[in-house]
Amino acid sequence: MLIRSSEDLVEVLEDNQVQLQNLMSSKYIAHFLEAVSGWQKKLSTTDSVMSLWLEVQRTWSYLESIFIGSEDIRRQLPEDSDRFDGIDRDFKIIMEDVKSDLNVVNATNKQGLFEKLESLQERLTLCEKSLAEYLETKRLIFPRFYFVSTTTLLDILSNGNNPRVIAKHLSKLFDNTTDLKFKGESKSAIGMFSSEREFVDFQEECSCDGQVEVWLNRVMDSMRAAVRHYLAEAVVTYEEK
Repeated sequence: MLIRSSEDLVEVLEDNQVQLQNLMSSKYIAHFLEAVSGWQKKLSTTDSVMSLWLEVQRTWSYLESIFIGSEDIRRQLPEDSDRFDGIDRDFKIIMEDVKSDLNVVNATNKQGLFEKLESLQERLTLCEKSLAEYLETKRLIFPRFYFVSTTTLLDILSNGNNPRVIAKHLSKLFDNTTDLKFKGESKSAIGMFSSEREFVDFQEECSCDGQVEVWLNRVMDSMRAAVRHYLAEAVVTYEEK
């Protein structure tokens, strides 16, 4: 279960905080000072906790599919995967606990909640940093990964052993190359297709096995070799054809 950000809730919260501020400036406040101060503190805590909570929830939602759903990432980043498992467990405990009292003020003013969320945010930041560094190493090996979004890159890396799935992303990496042709059921590419379904044979079979950033470099070399070969042939046969 996740919390939902509500504009109405934020509006009411801000309106109530303004009203309390006006009360504090009243000359008749003395008798109500303790109650008004108490409400000011509660609503201020609600404001801070809600902002932090939604931020933690957004980051957790984004990283969950990566660290929980991708075996490749778990293998490559074992320490951060273990860290995220702990974050995931703690976050779900908080979300389970809030179901018992859906009153916003009560839920956000629970003892130690802000500190727990701060701790989760710090740990999530470490996971994000490690993930960014990991993706950067992949981009340095195959610079065309800089052309695609982080989400697309993660999808490519998590399906790296399945070149037929990766083929759907080729148009984002190469200009007007939309698919590869494979030899039977193997992982060897023998040619490439354009978006108009024009087909160009590779000069040699290209193995699409191993780490995705490595075999995509091999595919790029095969593409260049094929285009170079056919351009050389075209120059020679231009007079005839």
